[in-house]
Amino acid sequence: MSEENKAMFRRYVEEVLNPGKYDRIEEFVAPEYVNYGLGVDGEPEVGTRGPEGYRQSHLRSRAAFPDLHIGIQHILGEGDWIAVNTIWSGTHRGVYLGIAPTGKRVVWGLMLFRRISNGKMVEGWVTSATHRQLQALGVDLSRYGL
Repeated sequence: MSEENKAMFRRYVEEVLNPGKYDRIEEFVAPEYVNYGLGVDGEPEVGTRGPEGYRQSHLRSRAAFPDLHIGIQHILGEGDWIAVNTIWSGTHRGVYLGIAPTGKRVVWGLMLFRRISNGKMVEGWVTSATHRQLQALGVDLSRYGL
């Protein structure tokens, strides 16, 4: 199952996310999909839900970084889970996290964990290096204690 799941995720990135064909998200994301991150207290924080939530999240990213590209560095799989090391890049041309466009090209990393059932993603976890992305956009992180 792991090999099929890894191949499905690669197709998802290459056929849907990188070209911005978000109308195809339902082919890869189950209606019950939920994505988690870690909140400031270390407890899970619920983020994106379902195909529409996933679509809206990527539309916001694409609006801020119109040339957004996701590169897959590594995919590991075990059972119905995959772990994906990704490198994201784009030119900041739209408002992002309240930051006005800078025109800067930035690169940042995300570690994605996805549980796949019946050929679709049903659960996700993400860890990111957003602080590096914000530094590249010129945000003074010292005001946040970083």
